[in-house]
Amino acid sequence: MLGTRRSRDATLSSDRATERMSQSSRSIEQDLLRAAGTYRLGDALELVSGSSQQNNRGGFADNFAIRGFLSTADGGGEYYVDGFSANRGSAPARDPATIERIEVLKGPAGAVFGDIDPAGRVNMVTKTPRFTPQASARLSYGSFDTRRLELDATGSLTDTLAARIVVAVEDSDGYRDFVTLKRRTVAPSLTYRPSDAVQLTYVAQLIRYASPFDRGVIAVNGDALALPASRFLGEPNNGDTIARDTRHQLTGEARLGEGWSLVGGAAYRSGSLRGFSADQSRLVGDRTLWRQRRERGYEVEDLAARLELRGEVAALGMHRPSVGVKGYTLDYLELLRRRNPADPARGGLPYAIDIYDPVYGVAEAAPLLPSIDQREKRRAVTLYAQDLWNVGNGISLVGGARYDHVDQKLRRNLTGATSQRISQPVTFRLGARYQIDRAVAVHANWGESTLLNSGSGADGAAFAPERGQGYEVGVSGRWAGLDVGATWFDIRKSNVLTTDPRDVNFLAPVGTLRSRGVEFDATLRLGRHWQAVANYAWTRARYDDDTFPTPRALNVPDHSGSVFVAYTQETERGTWRMSAGATYVGERSGATDTSGLVLPAYTKVKAAAEAPLTPWSTIRLEADNLLNERYALSSYNSYWIYPGAPRTVRLSLNAAL
Repeated sequence: MLGTRRSRDATLSSDRATERMSQSSRSIEQDLLRAAGTYRLGDALELVSGSSQQNNRGGFADNFAIRGFLSTADGGGEYYVDGFSANRGSAPARDPATIERIEVLKGPAGAVFGDIDPAGRVNMVTKTPRFTPQASARLSYGSFDTRRLELDATGSLTDTLAARIVVAVEDSDGYRDFVTLKRRTVAPSLTYRPSDAVQLTYVAQLIRYASPFDRGVIAVNGDALALPASRFLGEPNNGDTIARDTRHQLTGEARLGEGWSLVGGAAYRSGSLRGFSADQSRLVGDRTLWRQRRERGYEVEDLAARLELRGEVAALGMHRPSVGVKGYTLDYLELLRRRNPADPARGGLPYAIDIYDPVYGVAEAAPLLPSIDQREKRRAVTLYAQDLWNVGNGISLVGGARYDHVDQKLRRNLTGATSQRISQPVTFRLGARYQIDRAVAVHANWGESTLLNSGSGADGAAFAPERGQGYEVGVSGRWAGLDVGATWFDIRKSNVLTTDPRDVNFLAPVGTLRSRGVEFDATLRLGRHWQAVANYAWTRARYDDDTFPTPRALNVPDHSGSVFVAYTQETERGTWRMSAGATYVGERSGATDTSGLVLPAYTKVKAAAEAPLTPWSTIRLEADNLLNERYALSSYNSYWIYPGAPRTVRLSLNAAL
């Protein structure tokens, strides 16, 4: 656990077996998220070893890899909100104002309601109502004319009913020319607690995210930093792409007595992504960039439900079994119209722009043509069971089994072709932990996974499921004020999707991707004032598929690490806070094609100071990328490279009641 936990809702979080057996997992709590200046998911993941930033889908997605693996190079790593998958199909970036904590669940023991991945999963736990009245407001202004307002209020309506409302509004001109941002988030919630044994919580979240679809910059002669970070290579007159996401969720717990409880819930999500863009396609000569015009129209509906029985049984030690059933239906529509640039010598329209001296609004594209029109429908049912067995004498064992029945249909409306895949995989996981003494423990975990892949490749065929298997062994130590852990992992997956090296407009499956490495995480508390978080990862993620010119996994550095230090001091007026941190990311492969693009290593520094104005208000000054390092955040290929933000300064006024 990184930071200080205020509460834990068993209906939204990872289970007890994960907390006990997954020594490499970390939970980033609200106080540390605030101290670290978290504005997107990637900011938080810097605090945990083994994560890496991936292609952000034109600025609209939270995309990451854990231990070298992600779901797809375009759609992003699958993540959870309150234990439900939150970005199947398409979803915009989440706003941190609604997040109570972020659980980074690593390895085969990192389970969330029966779901595991040998690499890891991320579960964001949302803020829910409290019966004690609280309210806060935060007004921020920063670099690039960024304005942001956050409101958060909670309290009881009756003795058994509490409510909460979180609102976040942000407008920014952005550090990239013409790439503005307007995001709106509203998250109301209710908790009904008629007795100590029963609780129901309803959470809604409405997100609107508007910005030009931005593929970043291109590499010139293999240099990912050849162009300024501000250089926009799209067309301003294409306007904003707009993402919408609406979520309704109901979860509950009934304590049955004698250590048994029933937890469950349901979540419904609908969303869309619509807009036009000019995407970089080909560099002709030294400075003329041909572009492809696109129109996107994605729609998604996702309904999920789960029910789990948990308990305790004293027999040859203490058993904590759980058995559950869950399922979901998905309806995902992908509409894409595009027009490739054509040679003007043959009467074509290249939709061109000068990369060094861009003039906007002049180039014309040919009329758009249908490219992708396909609807994917899924119906899935899962049965799972596990048991955490505390044998005694410091020994704990965990075992789990899972059965899935999945019916996946893909209809390509342009051709009328339909494909169907029914799969019924059975997967297992095992783990052991030995407490050597009061401070030191060793652990070992092994597990399997199956993950459905959405969509089809350049040949129109639906993708086969991704299958994985991996193990980890590690040691951890906990002393007064010090928590350290080191883990070795070795994971293999087949049918992992990444950029097709023969046609960058599509994805392609890799034969096998193997990732192995070492992770180190540590937290240190010195008295009531100082807290430090440090991590390092060596991750060797490599393909074994000769179709790909490079064996290196996209955007995954061999070496990465970070350190973050926070100081607090209580006074009569209020609390003083200071913090500073640095993140190092090593060289990474920037493309899977023959370009051999390598994104250079970088080090990014941040610092913040917060001072009390009154007992109920503070002022905060923070700077990210303090030394103004130029770096490439991530890439999809040598034509779609997203530059990192330059030095960013924010001033915030905070009030709490």
